[in-house]
Amino acid sequence: MMIVDLIDEVDFKEKLIALGAPVTQDQSLLEVQATVLSWLRAYPEQTPFVKDLCTEMQKDNTTVLPEVSSVMAVFS
Repeated sequence: MMIVDLIDEVDFKEKLIALGAPVTQDQSLLEVQATVLSWLRAYPEQTPFVKDLCTEMQKDNTTVLPEVSSVMAVFS
């Protein structure tokens, strides 16, 4: 039996919150995207951390839901 790590919307938001991004679990993914992009414009020094997070979450043994992957692509 193969065990696959799955990154869903909740996981993605939790990881962004852990980085200090001003997002909440109540926001839609489109709202999260807009919030993070605005945050990165205000604090560009955070950009490498968000990019690293997205890269880490897209490793070969991890499955990322398509809607989460679309938002992550914007940050890369």
